[in-house]
Amino acid sequence: MVAKKDVYALYKTSGFLTRAYLRIKFKICPLLQVETFFPASGRVVDLGCGNGLFSFILSLGSKSRSIVGFDLDPKKILVAEKIAGPGSAARFRVGDIVAMDYPSADIFCLIDVLYLIPPGAQDDIIRKCSESLPPAGCLIIKEMDNRPRWKFFWNLFQETLAVKVIGFTLGEKFNFRSAAEWEDALRRHGFTVRTERLDRGYWYPHIVLIAQKN
Repeated sequence: MVAKKDVYALYKTSGFLTRAYLRIKFKICPLLQVETFFPASGRVVDLGCGNGLFSFILSLGSKSRSIVGFDLDPKKILVAEKIAGPGSAARFRVGDIVAMDYPSADIFCLIDVLYLIPPGAQDDIIRKCSESLPPAGCLIIKEMDNRPRWKFFWNLFQETLAVKVIGFTLGEKFNFRSAAEWEDALRRHGFTVRTERLDRGYWYPHIVLIAQKN
């Protein structure tokens, strides 16, 4: 598993707010554990990559991965590009993942992104990932379940602060789905899927869905 200290080292020259975000994120989200569900090699497209945090975790986890991250926020992409520098396995582009065409890839990932996107567009994203993957290619989604309810409502409160009060993340409305609803959506688009719960020890109902194209 990737060590936190190696991630912190990448962001050591970033601004105070970015470094504070990293420390908070690691306390509330099992990102390092999510990385262990990814194949050790292949072309990875990180949709909604933000400031590149998970893309860099993937690159630290294996030198045999090549990663390209897309995000709607040019300021966050600028942060990611500065950290990556020349020769990095991770590259970054500004892009609207709802409207853009997807490059071919072996693995697509969406890490706490889809809940900010309307349900119809969520399904379009899953469809486009499926169409851009080879047989046995992977789509890995990290999201929040709606059970247990107390964790769901705590997460809803925290997201309301982050998105609507502080404005840290772009978005207007939350569109959470249950694990079963995500599984149904993935199967409709030709995936075999399994769900892993990652919420033990956390106040948030973290799940990861590992979907393989049939």
